[in-house]
Amino acid sequence: MEDYKKIRDPQTAKIAMDLHLAKFNYFMAKSDWKAAVGELQHALNAVVEILDHANKTLKKIADRYQQNKGITNIPKVESTLKTEKLSEDTVLIEYPGNKIVLKKI
Repeated sequence: MEDYKKIRDPQTAKIAMDLHLAKFNYFMAKSDWKAAVGELQHALNAVVEILDHANKTLKKIADRYQQNKGITNIPKVESTLKTEKLSEDTVLIEYPGNKIVLKKI
């Protein structure tokens, strides 16, 4: 599985996250800091995929609820996690109160 491709399935993203965290722990034990940081970044990318999927699911549920109940005074669910591709290897992630810039190494 290539890490740079978008993971669609949250279970697959969880497995990838666990794998990269295990590799992170291995490289930390060997004191290979550069490889450890790379694995931690891959694990964070998997977490972003999981959160993105959860955010989309919540939006779909809220939209269906509004349509089925005919309720018009409930505000639409806004995306709490926003990602923006700054360059080919840099991504800006924004969520309430924080911004993170991830750069592929």
